[in-house]
Amino acid sequence: MNKQDVLRYCLVSIVLGACCGCSWVGAATPRAVDDPTALRARGTKTTNPSPATTRYVRPFGPNAPWNRPVDGLPRHPQSDALTNRLWQYSPSRVGNFNLSFSGYTYPVYMAGTAKGSYPVRAPSWNKLNGTKIPWSPDWKPATGSDSQVIILDPDSGREWDLWQASFDGAAVHVSNGNLVPGSYLTKEDGFKPSRGCGIPYLAMLVRPEEIAQGKIEHALSMPSRNTAKTFVAPATKSDGRATDNGLPMGTRFALNITDAEIDEWVNALPSQLTGQTRRAARIIAVALRDYGWFISDTAGGAHFQFEDNATAKAKWEALGLGEKSIGWKNYPTDLLDGLLTKQRIYAIAPSN
Repeated sequence: MNKQDVLRYCLVSIVLGACCGCSWVGAATPRAVDDPTALRARGTKTTNPSPATTRYVRPFGPNAPWNRPVDGLPRHPQSDALTNRLWQYSPSRVGNFNLSFSGYTYPVYMAGTAKGSYPVRAPSWNKLNGTKIPWSPDWKPATGSDSQVIILDPDSGREWDLWQASFDGAAVHVSNGNLVPGSYLTKEDGFKPSRGCGIPYLAMLVRPEEIAQGKIEHALSMPSRNTAKTFVAPATKSDGRATDNGLPMGTRFALNITDAEIDEWVNALPSQLTGQTRRAARIIAVALRDYGWFISDTAGGAHFQFEDNATAKAKWEALGLGEKSIGWKNYPTDLLDGLLTKQRIYAIAPSN
């Protein structure tokens, strides 16, 4: 690890300690664990450990479909046809799959930091209408037209999912909102009122603490342009409209790729990207191989959802995932270019 990487290591540890409640230890003597060449020389598989942090607890139970690795799951009998639909029709441009950190993803607020309990104003049919939820006047929804918000209460396991949320100083206004039944720490099934696929917002969302710890232990969520009216498990519904070349909501995909191929892709990333960015890229690639992703919602393109910058910008920047333009590409939005190829993608048979 060179001097620059040591400095970056220290910065990540300090920022995550402040923003995420993570501990910082031993920055002067970090382990050189992110070098795949050194790992292979010791006969050790690349695991991408992070600077020492407080352990992140993965939400939802171990048998939640999105928390189960793809290893051992059967390939979909129509894998080639589904992969072609994904490649051709899901993105706004053929084969263009992005990372989303703002607009159409989810900021995550913790109930314990709320300034008070405020009434909800929603359509009369919505169960949150007239109830009170934790809220702070400075909390902001995602900037896209969906204006979504997640509120978590880890003490009780409660998760509130809000759609088209706003605050007028006295009440929280939503077009739709739900208190997800059960605990987000242990829940293992869907919830029909939540988003297009009928699975809670928090499920499959990538958070900074996961990159910091060096592993994402769940499938990722991918809103898509060509969602069909039909759905497959674990989705519980579909808001899709596509009739031709549509993907059933809940369809799962993964990458068929080796450690060596991941390392080759990481090494080919632009030289202007830092070691922290490369480390994050490898962690994401491994998750897309080991856990894959689900078609989770309808959107204007195809993108993987990461916690929104409204609540996580400083954390993402400390992890090398701050915004940066290199030539005509914007990072981290375009980080996956060259990783996802049609030949590497396959579909997995639906299961609960």
